[in-house]
Amino acid sequence: MTLARPLVSVVAANFNGARFLAAAIRSVLEQTLEDLELIIVDDASTDQSLELIRRATAGDPRVRVIVQECNGGPAAARNRGLEHARGRWIAVFDTDDLMADDRLERLVARGEEDGADLVVDNLMVFDERGLAAARPFLPLRKHLAPRWITLADYVAASRMYARAPSFGYLKPLFRAERLGPLRYREILRIGEDYDLVLRMLLAGAAMRLEPLPLYRYRKHGGSISQVMERDHILAMMAADGSLAQEFSRHDAAVLHQQRARTRSLERALVYDRIIGQLKARKPAPALGLALAKPGVWPLLTMPIEARLKRLGAWFKTRTGQVPGPALA
Repeated sequence: MTLARPLVSVVAANFNGARFLAAAIRSVLEQTLEDLELIIVDDASTDQSLELIRRATAGDPRVRVIVQECNGGPAAARNRGLEHARGRWIAVFDTDDLMADDRLERLVARGEEDGADLVVDNLMVFDERGLAAARPFLPLRKHLAPRWITLADYVAASRMYARAPSFGYLKPLFRAERLGPLRYREILRIGEDYDLVLRMLLAGAAMRLEPLPLYRYRKHGGSISQVMERDHILAMMAADGSLAQEFSRHDAAVLHQQRARTRSLERALVYDRIIGQLKARKPAPALGLALAKPGVWPLLTMPIEARLKRLGAWFKTRTGQVPGPALA
């Protein structure tokens, strides 16, 4: 017997996420939109993930579990899930995160009412260690109403180490028909969501922002997206470079923003070299490189700013502000 096609497929990649799985799965299965399937792709976990998945799903027929024999990274795991997704809409979800109970219902309604091919919502960022109060990723004062995100908007908000938050962090809901055969680039361990959405926008897809912070993004020590390495930057530059022909078909505003992003990636490489030299206790080469590339100077203040922010957050918690993934 063939099951009816669900309205939404939730594709969740998991690697050693045992301590977060129960809450993550519950936040999907308790959605107000019940016409869904949850596809969990376990990427060769070595912890108790599979046991916890089976326990948390409790025989729910909407859940399918796919086990990878070898660890291939989040992009490969998501691609495996996309192969099995049957929904008219496809939501990407990380198993260390949570979502508001009406998130999928709201995003599908936004996409269908507005005729969008992709829908993203704001994130509510929370720190599991209690170092900071939960906060929206996109400033609420600047994102009060639904809006279209153009290709130029999307690229402009993707510069490395920029002060403005990147749209690439937002978790998309795809219209399956528009996504078609497109898949994640498996060479990317960071920035894979950005790249897939970018290719859809380059091909003419329409992207809509729902301003409510319905996705709960958990910050913790094991988050891949918090660890940037030289190989990650080079992979992103290669991915961008392969799209030169597609970019050439767009207007000057898009090309200007893409050139700015490329320069930011180049600065990030220089910053990585300087930090590597400092860690190796080679201050002279580090100083020489910094003097030769003054564009990297603002990046060198980031560790100081980050420490000051953590200190400020610590003082706030000491005065009675309790952080957590509270609903907005």
